[in-house]
Amino acid sequence: METLISPLINLSILLGIMVYYLRQPLVDFVFNRHNSIRKELLEVRENLIGAQAKYEEFSSKLKSIDSQTAILRQQAQQDSQSARLRVLSDAQKASSAVVADARAASEGLYQELKGSLYVDLTQRVFARVEIMVKERLTQADRTKIRDDFSKQVEATQ
Repeated sequence: METLISPLINLSILLGIMVYYLRQPLVDFVFNRHNSIRKELLEVRENLIGAQAKYEEFSSKLKSIDSQTAILRQQAQQDSQSARLRVLSDAQKASSAVVADARAASEGLYQELKGSLYVDLTQRVFARVEIMVKERLTQADRTKIRDDFSKQVEATQ
């Protein structure tokens, strides 16, 4: 045991000197560490509160997005319905205009054809009458027509 006393005394002296000289730096270290941990905890708490506020904000925005998409969907359906009705109305107007134009064009073509047929029929009738007159006209009829024409010309002068 005597061999242990001397190292024990040396150890106690060493520990005493270390406590005397290292006590204040250890206290300062522990105090600074305590303050830094407290400061970090406050920052973490503030970050947590901010994160919770943002979470609540985003959650409410997500909920409002659902209602906004429903509103937009309804508006799109209403817009498509009104566009459909507008297109149908425009198509009906266009078809009425096409029918009216077709009627006017067909009426014009009918009148033109009718006039053309009257002219053609008249020409054919006159051609046929001319042939018939030439075939049936005698020399006496020709002389009489010439005399009548001469009298009419003299009467007009």
